[in-house]
Amino acid sequence: MLITMVGAWTCLSTFTACESQMMDLDATRGTTTAASKTPITTIIFDDYEQQASFPGGQKALLDFLDQNVVYPADYEGCAQGRVVVSFTINEDGSIVDPKVTKSLDKELDAEALRVVGLMPKWIPAKYDGKAKKEKVDIPITFKLR
Repeated sequence: MLITMVGAWTCLSTFTACESQMMDLDATRGTTTAASKTPITTIIFDDYEQQASFPGGQKALLDFLDQNVVYPADYEGCAQGRVVVSFTINEDGSIVDPKVTKSLDKELDAEALRVVGLMPKWIPAKYDGKAKKEKVDIPITFKLR
């Protein structure tokens, strides 16, 4: 009986700790105070010799986003913020499976996906001298000007 009660207490305290962490995450919507220091691409797999990169580097990626991201013409909202799009870079540099992983607004999510669809092929990740698939997250910022 004592073992059962101790086991039940351990499970309950573990669940409570996890629930508390999830409530904290939900309250901040997954953001951290260091969000402004986060690089434009967050690599999910980190055991590559060379990570996937946008042709021309990070500045070229920022320029591409600046030139191509627009508020939809018929958009009536005034939302501002970030939409995060996750996708995979294949061995040939093509972008596949883009998905919105942090939503802002239906129309702005669609615009972020549209812009990712316009991107040229990336330089693929390499491991052991061979091109490999890599998953990448891109935050796309929407600001009223």
